[in-house]
Amino acid sequence: MIPKTPEKYLMLAGASALALSWAGPSATAQTQDDAQRKLGTVLVTTQKTEESIQDVPIAVSAFDEEALEKLQLTGGPDLTKSIPNVSFTKGNFTSYNFKIRGIGADLVAQSGDAGVGVHQNDVPLTANRLFEAEFYDVERVETLRGPQGTLYGRNATGGVINVITAKPVMEEFQGDLKLTYGNYNTFKAKGMFNMPIGDRVALRVAGSMMQRDGYVDNVVTGNDIDDRDLYGIRATLAFEPTDRLRGWVAYEHFEEEDSRLRSGKQFCSKDPLETSAGGIPISPADQVYTSLGCQDAPLDQSNDRVNSVATLGGGLGIVVGLLSGDAFTQPAIADLRTIESSFDPDYYADQDLFTWKGEFDLTDSLLLTYLGSYGESSIRSIEDYNKVGANIPFNEAGIPLGNPNLAGVYQALFPGGVVTDPQLGASNFFQTFDLSGGSSEQTTHEVRLQSDFEGRFNFNVGAISIDYEAVDQNNPDEGYYVFSNTLTALTQLNNALGGAIFGGPVPVDTDGPSYGPLMNLGGDGGNYFRSLSPYKLESFAVFGEGYFDITDNLQLTVGLRYTDDDKSQENTPTFLFTPNDGSVDPLAPQPVPGAEPDNAGDGTYNVSFQETTGRIGLDWSPDLSFSDDTLIYAFYSKGYKGGGINPPQPAGNTNAFPQFFDPEFINSYEIGTKNTLANGALQLNATGFYYDYEGYQITQIVNRSSANFNIDAKLQGLEFETIWNPASTFVINANLGLLDTEIQDTFAIDVLDRTNGRADMTVLKNASSYSNCVVSTLGYQTVLGAIASGAAGAPPPGATGGLCNGDLARGVAEAVAGDPNDDIEGTGNLQQDIAILEAALGLSGESITYVDSNGELQTVSALTPFDGEAKDLDGNEIPGAPEMTLSIGAEYTWDSLFNGDWAMRIRGDYYYQADSLSRVWNTARDDLDGWSNVNLSLQFYNDMNGLELEIFGKNITDEEVITGAYLTDDSSGLYSNAFLNEPRLYGVSVRKRW
Repeated sequence: MIPKTPEKYLMLAGASALALSWAGPSATAQTQDDAQRKLGTVLVTTQKTEESIQDVPIAVSAFDEEALEKLQLTGGPDLTKSIPNVSFTKGNFTSYNFKIRGIGADLVAQSGDAGVGVHQNDVPLTANRLFEAEFYDVERVETLRGPQGTLYGRNATGGVINVITAKPVMEEFQGDLKLTYGNYNTFKAKGMFNMPIGDRVALRVAGSMMQRDGYVDNVVTGNDIDDRDLYGIRATLAFEPTDRLRGWVAYEHFEEEDSRLRSGKQFCSKDPLETSAGGIPISPADQVYTSLGCQDAPLDQSNDRVNSVATLGGGLGIVVGLLSGDAFTQPAIADLRTIESSFDPDYYADQDLFTWKGEFDLTDSLLLTYLGSYGESSIRSIEDYNKVGANIPFNEAGIPLGNPNLAGVYQALFPGGVVTDPQLGASNFFQTFDLSGGSSEQTTHEVRLQSDFEGRFNFNVGAISIDYEAVDQNNPDEGYYVFSNTLTALTQLNNALGGAIFGGPVPVDTDGPSYGPLMNLGGDGGNYFRSLSPYKLESFAVFGEGYFDITDNLQLTVGLRYTDDDKSQENTPTFLFTPNDGSVDPLAPQPVPGAEPDNAGDGTYNVSFQETTGRIGLDWSPDLSFSDDTLIYAFYSKGYKGGGINPPQPAGNTNAFPQFFDPEFINSYEIGTKNTLANGALQLNATGFYYDYEGYQITQIVNRSSANFNIDAKLQGLEFETIWNPASTFVINANLGLLDTEIQDTFAIDVLDRTNGRADMTVLKNASSYSNCVVSTLGYQTVLGAIASGAAGAPPPGATGGLCNGDLARGVAEAVAGDPNDDIEGTGNLQQDIAILEAALGLSGESITYVDSNGELQTVSALTPFDGEAKDLDGNEIPGAPEMTLSIGAEYTWDSLFNGDWAMRIRGDYYYQADSLSRVWNTARDDLDGWSNVNLSLQFYNDMNGLELEIFGKNITDEEVITGAYLTDDSSGLYSNAFLNEPRLYGVSVRKRW
């Protein structure tokens, strides 16, 4: 008969779980002999039979609830501090990046899969609240390092996090309540009660809530922001109607509504406007196209505000006449936890998850398991796009488009220089906000059959289906928006002029619901940028492992998985400034000209991937004289993560980037050992690994879109984990991770340095999209000379803004043909137009050669715009992959205090993470400094009466850490959003168990 444990867990448990679930001293009597100093073990059902985690031949870290509390691992981000070769940072679009051995999610795509899978009770959660929620009433939290897919759930290349919630206990009343108060006026409450219903049914209800003030100061509103107001509740009903049948059903709800910041401060080293080039003066009208906004510099030297002239909103503010130059001229506030925003951030997230599981013993040696789930999730974050305030007000008497005849229209639309934006309200200062939001629903079904035969062979086989759907395009608070009152002002001016600027009236969104600080948001206006990609995933997989005992202490494991991923994404183009008379639904999917019928011909991109992966290895348990228990294992694994679909192409450029990106593949070679020594008082584990990675997915910004590409890489590393119990009251634990990553055979254009340092290239702004391009310096200076000459037929001031988009070439071609008009259509062939322009300027035959993103040489004429010269990334490091992580902890317990009923435990934990990088280009801007963290706690507890009192401190040295950075695109000015750790937190908690 298979043992009837309350829960049969497919997930693994490993060294760190073991290290932090030791049989530590308590108020009960302890002796000093070696037997009492033996470390405890955690029994897991990794291969469907109960075994010590020291016998599991996989690198895994896991923490039961006691260990989570001792180490102050309150939520997902804290796990980094106790697992080797793990890093974490928030992301730019309500996302996060949890990386194991350098592998995570460095892509930005609705259709992208996570490199590290997040599961709860073995259920894969494509959308999850690991970043926001705190752990409560859990049996353990497990983290598997390395590719997975042959045991259960969704496949992953980097590893898996699995949160195992506590299940009802039959025939026993239980209760638990913990209250915490700390600095920032923090109040937390966690509790549960377990109630038996007869002798074969039990109900367990648990909940958690947290409220605290913000630790970021918004100097404009005077409020503390980045506060927390969240709660979660879970109810689980377990039943065991017969000796062979058992199961449970659970419902969980999470909700947060507060002013959480999605990203921290903006970093920028201001790139000034150029006044001359090669000794040739640049006219003021042409200067606005010479700044990148921010230039490449280390983050600690990037304390300026962005040059707003280089941004889409700031540049178009000049076109409208609201601005004459940079709106951000004052020094930036250096404090990382101080921002300037006319509105406080608004953050909302929720999740409802239904999970059910049943187990049936087909025979004494065969167990059939069914696991199902249904979940809904949504999120919305609104905040200031720049987090710095403009100090230059709008012009009260501006001249839009440089046309004095429009001064009256300007005064009528913007009296006193005030723009009335239906979403942002009325202001005479430049304002930009963004909204990142989305919803999803998912259904999963999983069936497994596992054996527990007495012979040499056993197996575990299963199948899973996942149906996932994300983004409701009819919900106004979903997708990614950028709002700016200058964008709205230009739309209002266009409409006042009868659509003269954009070729027709552009709809201004004035009727819709309000979300936090945003008003009248219907989601279909042309006065703001909105990107959304409704997405569906249908995934099916069969998997299994077989275990063969070659000898009594040597086992062979063979695992296989076949995965079929079908992905679809609607082609919903952005419609900023798009004319619409109301006859066309701007949210309707748009066919792509020339597309295959099954690939966006109907407005939906479709792609599918079918892959077979697996693992094979040996584990050996030799009988060694110096060891109580030793396990040595070696495995080869092949991992896979599906490819996906890039966002819709930018308007007017259907080939800006590949529409699809490829899957990831990893060949993993791992060898490890787990050892129990010194009569059970010492555990020492070590793992070495080598990854051959093909197609790692990264994001590159292309023309206001985050497009994803694939690169190859090699990764290798070592991991050491140990725990030592030298005395019954003293425990020491430590782990060390060493990691080396190298990108292979990759060329890519760095948007911070499109010229690759070459003086014969010049970067310019596109006057229409505010994305950047490169032309030869000779060609650019020749155009400047022609403008400066003022000769008849010479280009007018400001004409260099048309070099990137071809408007200058088209205009000259029409002028040469004697057919100038307002449409600037040219000959209909851009390359011919450029040739005509070059001939008129005496540049015929001039060219420039550069390296493209394939590493190949390309040659273009002097005034042909191109994206830039690609850099050779061979040997560069993968982002978020520190070369070393180190954690050390120790605790000491005094027994029999206060007449013997109480004990006292003091614990300290130190964590260090080495320097890392935020992008694959590894420039000065990408450097992220190493950092450390110290936690301390003092606990008094009385096991007899179930009482605890704890005084704690996290990050007690108040280290201010930048955990990650995101480089924005050309039209935003190439500043970096930084993501920070939490400041020093301290408090006291009391707990009562029944």
